[in-house]
Amino acid sequence: MRYSVGLTFIALAIVFVAAGAQTVDEQAKKRIIGATAVMTEVSTGLPFAARIDTGAESCSLHVEKIEVKNESPTPVGNIGKPIRFLIKNEKGESKWVDTKIARVVRIRSGAQKEGEFDRRYKVLLTLKWEDFRKEVLVTLNDRTEMTYPLLIGRNFLRGDFLVDVDKDNPE
Repeated sequence: MRYSVGLTFIALAIVFVAAGAQTVDEQAKKRIIGATAVMTEVSTGLPFAARIDTGAESCSLHVEKIEVKNESPTPVGNIGKPIRFLIKNEKGESKWVDTKIARVVRIRSGAQKEGEFDRRYKVLLTLKWEDFRKEVLVTLNDRTEMTYPLLIGRNFLRGDFLVDVDKDNPE
């Protein structure tokens, strides 16, 4: 009896470990992306130089202007409202995007004093890399001081990409 219980336990442990591990076949289906890439915001067709950041939870896009219809004095009160924002790539090309506010997030950055934070809007956008498209939540942000106007986070990469930091955007 003890022997069969022990074998059952070992078999269950192997099943649990295998369930969490990816097969070679699953890894082979993933695309390999470098530390930087050219991504397209699909609704406008604008290309963006992007930094791939596995440490970032979600994507962040540079915006020049934001207009919220029937704006509430508190950002949280604007969730679900129509938003219009001007995006601008590193080449100076810009276009307006119309959508709805999906979420509001609190962000702390090094530029703020201790205990202070910003509230930023998140919207659903479709981003494209080569022939791959994915709809993801994107944080709207002033990235003027950043090298890349678009940051690609784990919400775009998860399940579909492996990142090879030795590989850079060929363009």
